[in-house]
Amino acid sequence: MRRALLTLTALTTLSGTAGADHQQGNLRTLTAADLCPPISYVYVDDEEQEDLAVEVDEQLARYATLYAIPYGDPKTCTVAQVFTIDAFEGRDGRYLYAVDLDIELVKDAQVTLGTRRLTASHLQLWSTSGYGSVPDADALAEMATTSARDYYEEFALDWKATHPK
Repeated sequence: MRRALLTLTALTTLSGTAGADHQQGNLRTLTAADLCPPISYVYVDDEEQEDLAVEVDEQLARYATLYAIPYGDPKTCTVAQVFTIDAFEGRDGRYLYAVDLDIELVKDAQVTLGTRRLTASHLQLWSTSGYGSVPDADALAEMATTSARDYYEEFALDWKATHPK
């Protein structure tokens, strides 16, 4: 019990968002046509929350427009923008959550490591993530839409840094 408490205490001192600066270069060769429209998935206690995901999708589309991040045709794009929230209700009624924004290849990719050739699925080109807790379901919904803005802004800044006009 004491070890678990120490681990939890150590985790709470860490920043909730992982930096993605080192991944910025992965965006450089992409074009607007490569990017698929952003999409979200929201799960609470392992059940998909489609209504909340629709709200988050609307926010993501709004921020893509606001930050002028163009994207291509969903039928021909090659790089997915996937925003995911996984939440679980604790015994005390609080919701623990993890948030991820991943920019990943839609199709499998062939990767060469030395003399070996491997196939990679969902190869991530850029990502950022965080975690936290909120007191109730209403706060979870608010966190979801707020996080969509914050995380998409982080991606937009990296995109703009590698695609100056």
